[in-house]
Amino acid sequence: MPRTITSSMLHGGPLRIWSALTDPDHRRAWSPLVFLDSPSRLGDTECTFAIQGITRPIRTPARVDQFDKPHAFAWSCGIPYLFTLEERYELAGNDGGTRVTHSCTLRGALSFPFAAMMLRRLHSLMVEADERFATYLRWRVGQPARGINRQRVPSRYRRKAR
Repeated sequence: MPRTITSSMLHGGPLRIWSALTDPDHRRAWSPLVFLDSPSRLGDTECTFAIQGITRPIRTPARVDQFDKPHAFAWSCGIPYLFTLEERYELAGNDGGTRVTHSCTLRGALSFPFAAMMLRRLHSLMVEADERFATYLRWRVGQPARGINRQRVPSRYRRKAR
């Protein structure tokens, strides 16, 4: 099985990172490789690929294979036994930091011929997606917590830092 793996250490606890991986609104914000319609439950769903050079996104059936909160999230799409792409995220850590291992595996009879063409490009796309994910998490930390009765104070009424 041809596979490519990236690993990174991210600030924040596994639950915070888990929600950014599996919540559709969060996924849309950091633009993963493939957008899943309903990543937050096991079973069948749809996915959308956005490929450079093709004006319309490609939609295909997909399946969430593993949903082990907050440790592992995996999904796959393709034609079983012929060509399948599996993307997996594994999280390990505590509230001080979380190691995220991101892997893509090609399976099926056509995986080896396609691997020669796809793995290098797939790895670079994974690195780009991981960087967008890390940037999104850093940005999200800088946002104030939203409370029920929280009011926005106009800047002219705020005290200036000394």
